[in-house]
Amino acid sequence: MKNKFSYLIVYILALIVTFVNLGFSVKGAIFSDINDLPKGEKIYSVTNSNGESTINIYLISNSIGNAVRGELVTGNKTKNVYWQTGIDTVNTVWVSGSVIDINGIRIDVLDGGFYDCRRGISLFQEGAIEGEEETKNE
Repeated sequence: MKNKFSYLIVYILALIVTFVNLGFSVKGAIFSDINDLPKGEKIYSVTNSNGESTINIYLISNSIGNAVRGELVTGNKTKNVYWQTGIDTVNTVWVSGSVIDINGIRIDVLDGGFYDCRRGISLFQEGAIEGEEETKNE
């Protein structure tokens, strides 16, 4: 009887650990926040034509791979507006005073827009939003 009871406790603990891990995995996949990204190494900055806003581009390299983060600086406020994994090069051009083109993805950053590859079309095609003209808050 004591042996059955100890096996039952082990099974219950294993189920609890499994469900807790599953819960944190789902939370991380669904509720990932673009503001909780690693800092990285600053590659360069690009200022818009009126001088009000600057995009700082950072390269993040770790054991998993490379990623690029774009940080909008307006006055003394900073916020992440671009995140793409699996790349280590980036082309950045201000299209207008509020729209920036980063690697062919246009973002109206002053209107709250951002691009996060984790919010792509598919979990298996990370960041593959081809032909999209402008990305806004979803």
